[in-house]
Amino acid sequence: MTSKHAVTLLLIGAYFLLVLVSLRRRGREISGPWWFLLRSFFPNWRFYHDVGHQPRLFLRHRTSDGNWSDWSMFLPRARFRLRDLLHNPINNLELARQNLVDHLSADIHTLADDADAGRLVSYRLVDRLAHELLQRESASKIGDPPIAYQFEVRLIPPLAPATDAVTVLTSPERAWT
Repeated sequence: MTSKHAVTLLLIGAYFLLVLVSLRRRGREISGPWWFLLRSFFPNWRFYHDVGHQPRLFLRHRTSDGNWSDWSMFLPRARFRLRDLLHNPINNLELARQNLVDHLSADIHTLADDADAGRLVSYRLVDRLAHELLQRESASKIGDPPIAYQFEVRLIPPLAPATDAVTVLTSPERAWT
C-alpha cells in the first residue's frame, strides 16, 4: 500500500470517527447536520421497505423567446460494458445523482408543514444537479442557451406512465447563471 492510499484511508477513518463521536455527544437521537454528512456515503434504503412510488426529477428551461420547454424526466440509464463489472464510475455517478433526488423526496416527506424546503441541503444539491443536467443538455441539444430553469420532484407509481405522477415539489423559476 502506498503512502497516498494510507493517508486517504486514515482521513476517511478520521472523518467517520469525528462524525460518530459528534453524534454520540449529542445523545441517542441521530439527526441534524452531522447525520446528513454521514448519510451522504450511503444510498437511500427506503426502497427495501415496500414497493411504492419512485421519486423522479423533472426539468424544464425557458429560452430567450420566452417559451418553456416540455418537462423532461431525468432517469439515469446504465450502459453495460464488460469492464464495468470492475470499474464503473460513470454509472455510479448517475446512481448518486438519483440518490440525491431520493434523499430530497424523503426530506420533504419528513418536513414540517410550515418549513421551507429551499433551506434543505438536499434541495440545494438537487437545484445544482438540475442546473448541471440542463447545462449538459444545452451543450448538445438546446439551440439557444436557457435564461431560466425549473425542476420538479414527482412520485411515479410502479409500472405506471409518468403522467400518473404526484408532484411533491415544484421549484420556483430560477435565473440561468
